[in-house]
Amino acid sequence: MSEFEFWKYLHILMFVFWIGTDLSVYLSARKSTDASLPFESRAMLLHWALRIELLPRTMWKVALPLGVMLSVDMGLMTLSTGGIWLVWLGTLVWWAISMYGAYKYDQPIGHKLTKLNNFLTGAVGTGLIVLAIASYFGSGPFDAEATWLLWKVGLYGLINLMVVAMIYIFDPLGAAFGRLAVEGSTPEIEASISAVMSRSTIIIWATYTTIAIVGFIATTKVI
Repeated sequence: MSEFEFWKYLHILMFVFWIGTDLSVYLSARKSTDASLPFESRAMLLHWALRIELLPRTMWKVALPLGVMLSVDMGLMTLSTGGIWLVWLGTLVWWAISMYGAYKYDQPIGHKLTKLNNFLTGAVGTGLIVLAIASYFGSGPFDAEATWLLWKVGLYGLINLMVVAMIYIFDPLGAAFGRLAVEGSTPEIEASISAVMSRSTIIIWATYTTIAIVGFIATTKVI
């Protein structure tokens, strides 16, 4: 197996575990909004959704260095060895902040790290979109002739911004479940829970669709 085939194989696994496990997160979270279930069951479903989410959270971040490795091996990106290591190190730090913040989601440190992670994710997303546009005009690190790659990079940047939006949209669900635990099920609380889930569903499926488009572009290079 060549180095390129190795990175390509990991890239494929990344897509599989990203979409597959994230769909489990969505279905578990959605089922937790079922008012016919006991509160304990609903809380457990939401808890496990947040735990399962650690895997797609990892896959979406590792997509960055894996994409860099493939681009360098294909000769579509110029980056020194030091630059490659910097990408891996930066991704590791980004991942660690995200994971610990998610693991401690119900504690003050988790709230602080989540805010930091959202900022970093937004910065990564914006930066990649800027690099894709700059490369199109011949001023970026990617081959301007590989327009499919520029679309892939730009859309991956957009996915990062969509993830930040998803987190902010989904966040009120925790407070609603807190009220549910204390006050019990009421039409008002159930309506707020359903509203958050409905809004989240839109951005979640939009993200899934964008990921599928990125995979299609990378495979067919039709653009």
